[in-house]
Amino acid sequence: MENLADTFNAQLLFDHPDPYPIFAMLRHTQPIAWVDMMRRPAFIVSKYDDCLTILKDADTFSSRANAEVGRFFGRTLVEMDGREHTRHRALVQQAFVPKAMDAIVPVMESLVAELLDAAARERRVDFVEGFTERFPVQVIAHIVGVPRADYARFQRWTIDLVGFVKDPDKGRAAAAALAEYLLPIVHARRAEPCDDVISRLVSGTVEGAGLTDDEVINFLRLLLPAGAETTFRLIGNMLFALLTERTLYERVRADRSLVGWAIEETLRWETSILFVGRESTRDTELRGVPIPAGKMVFALLASGNRDEDHYPDPDRFDLDRHADDHLSFGFGRHHCLGYHLARQEAAIALNALVDRLPNLRLDPDAPAPSITGLAFRSPKTLPVLLD
Repeated sequence: MENLADTFNAQLLFDHPDPYPIFAMLRHTQPIAWVDMMRRPAFIVSKYDDCLTILKDADTFSSRANAEVGRFFGRTLVEMDGREHTRHRALVQQAFVPKAMDAIVPVMESLVAELLDAAARERRVDFVEGFTERFPVQVIAHIVGVPRADYARFQRWTIDLVGFVKDPDKGRAAAAALAEYLLPIVHARRAEPCDDVISRLVSGTVEGAGLTDDEVINFLRLLLPAGAETTFRLIGNMLFALLTERTLYERVRADRSLVGWAIEETLRWETSILFVGRESTRDTELRGVPIPAGKMVFALLASGNRDEDHYPDPDRFDLDRHADDHLSFGFGRHHCLGYHLARQEAAIALNALVDRLPNLRLDPDAPAPSITGLAFRSPKTLPVLLD
């Protein structure tokens, strides 16, 4: 299927207009396909049940497939398995339990208010640049303990680091800059811990062992894009859906019980990260297709989330669907550590918007926004009118 090699092209990482028709074709004709995926020969898996099998079976489908990520981020949870993964996850998840994240709700509400106040000074605003890109990275920077004056630098580093597949040189430069910036902060927290994530990372232990400086830096390098990049896309996709069909925004404003379901439906309908990579550790098979040991396997989460055998009318954004079994946060050992924080940020953002900007709407005089991307998807611009 040579045309698929053109589709799964690293240069379309942020620019692919719409991969969902191709995903649907795969589900119907070749749910387990062999293709060049981002310059790597791999099996791609497009049905919900098969993606779920891969996510849950970490013994057969290893995260060591993500070793290339380690060339830019350092060795992190995304490429670890077994005891190494269990130990590191136990250390870092102490900083992300719901109780710890709930404690910073006032900070998140304050950040949203500041950003919306700034946006409201203008009648026409690009809400991606003015709000969705800024809010999550500021939350992560606060959690890490970064001074507010450095938030903009962190946003630039995050964008360059996530884009390493498209521009490796920029990715390496951003990784080095982050390490140089963060190491003095790590040393300072070891000397004098305070109430932030870095202090918890440097002081936590499992079975008497803690994290080295390099391990802390590697996790923080992962945290910035994992926390900021994915959540800004979640919020952008959600606003795109609610403002494109404006009655949905009105429904949420009138009935706040729909806030949580708007978030879940966005995660299903337009997940921020479309696929995850694994490596088969032994000979196995999916849907009768043999998968030899040592092969790359990509679970197309976005395709599974629109599998018509699992969700009726899957291409439609439906506030009344009430489905929270989407694949977007993963399952099993590698279930997303920041799932609670992401939902929390999206809920705070949406509640603030419908409270403060009841007449928020797309700008009819601007080009219509669209959601693009292959590995990561969200609108690049979201031109809105503010009253």
